Order: sequence, then C-alpha cells, then structure tokens
Amino acid sequence: MESAILCRKMKKTYGSFTLDIEDFKVATGTVHGLIGANGSGKTTTIKLLLGLLFPDSGELSVLGSSRISNEAETRQHIGFIVDDASVPSLVTANELAAVLRRCYQHWDQGQYEMYLRQFQIDPKKQYRKYSKGMKVKLQLAVALSHHASLLILDEPTSGLDPLARDEIISILSEFSKDENHTILISSHITSDLEKLCDYVTFLEEGCIRFTEEKDELLETYRLGIVSHQMVADIDSDSIIAKREGSFQVELLLRTEDVPSFLESRRLSLEELIIFLSKGRIAV
Repeated sequence: MESAILCRKMKKTYGSFTLDIEDFKVATGTVHGLIGANGSGKTTTIKLLLGLLFPDSGELSVLGSSRISNEAETRQHIGFIVDDASVPSLVTANELAAVLRRCYQHWDQGQYEMYLRQFQIDPKKQYRKYSKGMKVKLQLAVALSHHASLLILDEPTSGLDPLARDEIISILSEFSKDENHTILISSHITSDLEKLCDYVTFLEEGCIRFTEEKDELLETYRLGIVSHQMVADIDSDSIIAKREGSFQVELLLRTEDVPSFLESRRLSLEELIIFLSKGRIAV
C-alpha cells in the first residue's frame, strides 16, 4: 500500500527530550491516530511532518517530498491544524480568506463560507477575540477549503464541547470516505480517535510503543471483572495486567485466553491504552 507519510530512523532532540522514530508509515486512504500523553512527542512529530521543524537525522517523506518546507506544490495538497498556527491576531476570517485564496491554487471560497456558517464563526471578528475552540474550527475550515488530499491535525477537538467534537469527527469521517484522502490526527481524547481511525500509533517518551490496526487491536484483548477470591481460579500466565479495587479485580486477558466461566467485555481504546501504558506491556 502506498504511503502518504513515511519516516525512518528520524530523530529530533530538544534539551533533555529526544523524539526517536524508528519506522512510521501512514498509508494513503487511511485515518491514522497518534496517541500519547502530553510530552510524548505527538506535536513534535506533526511539526516535523509539516516542515515547521527539521529532523536532526533520518528520513522523512510527506506525499513523496522530503523537503516539505521548500516545496510549494506539495503544500498545496496538505491541510493542517497546529496549536500555534501564527494567524495574525488582528485579522478577521474574511481577511484571512483574502490572503489564502492567493496562496492556494484550488481555494474554494464557497466551501470556506459554508464552514464558517456551519461552525457559527463571525467572519468579521478578529482572530484574537475567538475562543480556543473557535480558533480550531477556523483552522479546520481553512484545511478543508482548498481540496487537500492529506490532513495533518494536532488536537483538532481540543477545547471543544462534546457536540462540537462530534460534529468535527463527522466532517472528518465524510472527508475520509474518498480513497485518495488521508488523515493523520493526534489527540489525547481517545474516544474521538476510536470513532474515526483505521490505525493507531502509541507514542511514549519519544518512541513508538506500537502501531496497530485499531479494530484488530481492540479485538485482541478482553476485560474480565472478578472478585478477589476468583482470581486464584484463573491461570496466572494468561493474566496480562490487573487492577485491584476494594471489591473487585479487573483483569486484562487476550481474547483466546478468557476462560468459559468468566464474563468479559471488549475494552474501549482509552481503557486499553491505560492498561498497556501502566504495565509497559508489549502488544
């Protein structure tokens, strides 16, 4: 499968923190989620992919370009959201569009205005007067209004209420239906990624813990809830991790190792990531 994004042996050091990506691919036509705690390297990875930072070593390719910051034609096909987007604080949404239509060959003013209405963004209001959530929505309106084939999104649902988050996830899901469209999205809101993503990569302390197909990952494990007394009835070798409470014990097991007498359920992505992270468990 063709890769929209490809990184090999990519390193970037900031003070005492080092991002060390051995091998990372995002297949064309997929939605790929970056998961990890604050400081795990998600934003650094995205800034490297956008050409806002440069790797100290290694290979990096976005839509076939290894020097994205120097290739205007490639940037035409990328939409993005980053926290510090450097939008001038006094500019309005209307004034921003007037600039961007000269930057993007395929700028779609009608689509941009449609998203402004849908997101209830006042086009005459200065950027500095928008809430954090409105700034994210404006960036998304821009990202979706020049017919990009690749979206690189850093925390696009951050600061939004549940209804607004659901609206954005629905828009991104519709975008992803085109087999030529690719999305890389980072978020600490794992429930959003669970709804949207085909693949997930878990970053921890600057390194990739795993990259897995999301549904396959969630089918691999089950959560069993038992009394403290019942734990002794379960083969200890099959227990991957456990979390003890006052009245019950939660057990993480592989699906094929769940005994017939044990009631179990599928975990959410958030629950699974917490178990795997705390236990430093290899997938």
